[in-house]
Amino acid sequence: MKRVKRRSDKAGLPPGSLIGVSAESCTLTAVKVFSYTPDAYTESDVRGMGDLPMAGNGITWIDVDGLDDTAVVGSIGERFNLHALLLEDVLNTDHRPKVEEYQDHLFVVAKMLSLDEETSGIVTEQVSFVLGKGYVISFQERPGDVLDPVRDRIRHATGRVRRKGADYLLYALLDVIVDNYFLIVEDLGERIEQLERKISVRPGNEDLLTIQEIRSLLITVGRYTTPVRELAGRMNTVQSELIDKATRRYINDLQDHTVYIAESINTFRDMLTNLENTYHAGQNMRMTQVMKLLTIISTIFIPLTFVVGVYGMNFDHMPELRWKHGYPLVMGTMTVIAGLMLLWFRRKRWL
Repeated sequence: MKRVKRRSDKAGLPPGSLIGVSAESCTLTAVKVFSYTPDAYTESDVRGMGDLPMAGNGITWIDVDGLDDTAVVGSIGERFNLHALLLEDVLNTDHRPKVEEYQDHLFVVAKMLSLDEETSGIVTEQVSFVLGKGYVISFQERPGDVLDPVRDRIRHATGRVRRKGADYLLYALLDVIVDNYFLIVEDLGERIEQLERKISVRPGNEDLLTIQEIRSLLITVGRYTTPVRELAGRMNTVQSELIDKATRRYINDLQDHTVYIAESINTFRDMLTNLENTYHAGQNMRMTQVMKLLTIISTIFIPLTFVVGVYGMNFDHMPELRWKHGYPLVMGTMTVIAGLMLLWFRRKRWL
């Protein structure tokens, strides 16, 4: 069983201590390097920290998968002169999305979300980026991500990424992460629409549980996507030479996407609230109909019970007790009474 690391494990340690805070455990930290110019690119796996390149004439993307090997993270930090607190934040994978400015680089934290096909839940993973002059370093908790579209653009020289700088590479990576938010939001929207159709036709007891599950997923998505809007806004206003003016236009578009996602989440929350109210209203209406039917039945049987009670008394001398037409008369009278009451209820529109 994997041990869940907690921040309390770092109690008493000096700031900048490289101890991870993560619920996952990877046995291997893999480092891959993409180096490219508009006309060429190279892709290689780093076997030792001595093979780690410095930023050259082109753009370098150092992609780190897995954070268990803190020595690797520390070596990368020494190689690129990264602040100790920055490296500490890389290993603390419970940060909210943010952007921080250092002397010669920017530090960006984002949350990568994906759907779990088996449980229909949401898997979260922290991705940290360091933007420097001519390079981007990405740190992920575990192998596997949604960044393959950017890798393919680099490999096949499609899009603008090979013709732009490191700031555009950072934007492209964040854009892919945000685009994946749309898949999750759309999936949740489809679930809500299906639930809405079901509740409007025939609500069931399990629907309330489904509403609570979807609301919990929306809270999770909103918790990690809403700060990305602040992150994009901060990147667009930060006074850093590392972000070109032309790239800020793309970051503006990224911010618009995050605003749309935040608005969609708020809309879905309102829809769930309305669905919950509709569910309870439907349940109350069904209960009212049942009580109404039972009340009508009871009301009809009150006079019938009275007649049966009268003729059920043990007296020797009662009118019509020994009359041969007594029984049909009583049954007919009871039928007429029931019929008249039904007609009256119908006229009052109680039925």
